[in-house]
Amino acid sequence: MCGLAGYIGKEKISKRSLSETLNLMKNRGPDFQKFLNYKYKDLNIFLLHSRLKIIDLANVANQPFKINNLTLIFNGEIYNFIEIRDELKKKGIKFKTKSDTEVLLRAYINYGTRCFKKFEGMWSIVIWDNKNGEVILSRDRFGEKPLYIHQTKEGLFFASEIKFLKSLSQKNFEINKQQITRYLIQGYKSLYKEDLTFYEEVKSFPISSFAKVNKQFKYKVKKYWELKYKPKKINYSNAIKKTRELLNNSMKIRLRSDVPIAFCLSGGLDSNSLIGISKLQLKKKIKAYSVLDPDSDYNEKKIIDKVINNLNIDHEYIKVNEKKILEYLSNLIEYHDQPIATSNFLFHSFIAKKSSADGFKVLISGLGADEIFSGYYDHTLQYLYETRNHKKFSQNLKYWKHKTLKYIKNPVFKNYKLYINNPNFRKHLFDKSYFLKNFLNKKYSTLLLDDIEKDYTKNLLRNRMMNELFHEGVRVCLNEDDLNCMMYSVENRSPFLDTKLCEFLYTIPSHMLMKHGFTKYLLRKAVENDVEREIIINTEKVGFNVSVKSFVNFNSIKFKKIFLSIGNPAFDFINRNKFIKLIKNANNRKKYSKFIFNFINVSIFLKKNCDYK
Repeated sequence: MCGLAGYIGKEKISKRSLSETLNLMKNRGPDFQKFLNYKYKDLNIFLLHSRLKIIDLANVANQPFKINNLTLIFNGEIYNFIEIRDELKKKGIKFKTKSDTEVLLRAYINYGTRCFKKFEGMWSIVIWDNKNGEVILSRDRFGEKPLYIHQTKEGLFFASEIKFLKSLSQKNFEINKQQITRYLIQGYKSLYKEDLTFYEEVKSFPISSFAKVNKQFKYKVKKYWELKYKPKKINYSNAIKKTRELLNNSMKIRLRSDVPIAFCLSGGLDSNSLIGISKLQLKKKIKAYSVLDPDSDYNEKKIIDKVINNLNIDHEYIKVNEKKILEYLSNLIEYHDQPIATSNFLFHSFIAKKSSADGFKVLISGLGADEIFSGYYDHTLQYLYETRNHKKFSQNLKYWKHKTLKYIKNPVFKNYKLYINNPNFRKHLFDKSYFLKNFLNKKYSTLLLDDIEKDYTKNLLRNRMMNELFHEGVRVCLNEDDLNCMMYSVENRSPFLDTKLCEFLYTIPSHMLMKHGFTKYLLRKAVENDVEREIIINTEKVGFNVSVKSFVNFNSIKFKKIFLSIGNPAFDFINRNKFIKLIKNANNRKKYSKFIFNFINVSIFLKKNCDYK
């Protein structure tokens, strides 16, 4: 796991800019920093890298890494590097290091851009080809590792974080008012519908893609991978067996590390599945962390205590100092260089901070299980729609009423006919935005998104899941998790986002994703011998979401001075009088907690960007 930055073009980059940028990159790579400069005709090429040593701790594996005319900088991990190295060795290729870095570059030499299909991992990759005068860019399938682009008339800047682009280019980018507006009113689900960022001049390089940047620093993005829903006939027994096999393998290769590994632990199925497999099947020692939620509605201590006792794992709770959360949030926004998506990422960062302090450089999370196994409450309604003509529909409905309905808080999802009556219903995507858009100042009202999804398949449930995987929840989580962890020099890994596992699960017919009223049925059965039965049979989805009122005193002079003053730039977007009226009501503070959290974030973010107009 590392940080990278660079440039190809006609501009000259000062030594001061290079030094400042490398210094900013130390969080992502405290173990080694270096840059290389190349001249190609009238072009300047700069490659900057900071290394966090995870695989092969020797200095010989440091980057930028050169073989002949090629120079590589990359951020991430190639988990199957041992298998690819063995494949290349059979071709007579000799290796000088034990790193995935060398495997990556030699794979590119031998396979060209086809190598990206072979990699199982997470990455943003930059390769300079000094012979052909081109830069090759690539990003992993799900967007686990960031890669940002800033294009000018004179060249192309690229980096792992936006602050590196600012430093290297010596520019203050203009705030993207469209992204601010969407975030405020439509929330985190709107942020990755396109490859936009919170800055006008910065774009996110597309996931599952590569590009060759030519001598005129122009490029065309090409996809090297697409996930498609192709259902095949299979029985439950074989589906469960294969799921178990692929999940075991995913965990096995993601536990490859030359430094200590820790786990995030909640009371839910996903994180417990990964810990159970690692502890019982792979015989690994486990260190795990959990955050004690200050909101009693979300506190999972009882079940977590049972898990850690039965599995005999080394575990630690992290208590939240509610009085200092606003101060911490401000520091987090400054590092992220953008607003924080939701309050749960604020608390996730505490785990990254504590694990780093304890000497753990790798943190494993259960992200992605809901999106590949089907785990959300709206999924249960889409499942009922998909099975509406199935002979077991009445039975499925009974299970839904018995095991799911009682836990659903959103009144919209209490109607089992929601999609049966209207399969095009999408109002849930942006939650309360139909009410909140009334808070927008008129000049920004046209910047909101329509309630649209990308079209991947005609299957309603699967299309919803793929949108969540590539444009909504997972993309948001990956970005936040990366920045949270890198702030403390920790690498984040997500075993559920395994290529073979995902591809297999998208061959499973949608009517098999749930059974007997259980979401994530295949996962539950695959790990039933490794996870507490109480967790296996629990159909309540707790989640982790803290109400703003738990750490904000709305009546304090400090809050009013910082957030309610006329000079708050957030009121350029939001009507001040309407907002003040909203938060005076205690019930509104809870009901519109996410909106208020977003408002606080935007207020802090805009104030930190002094060039905002």
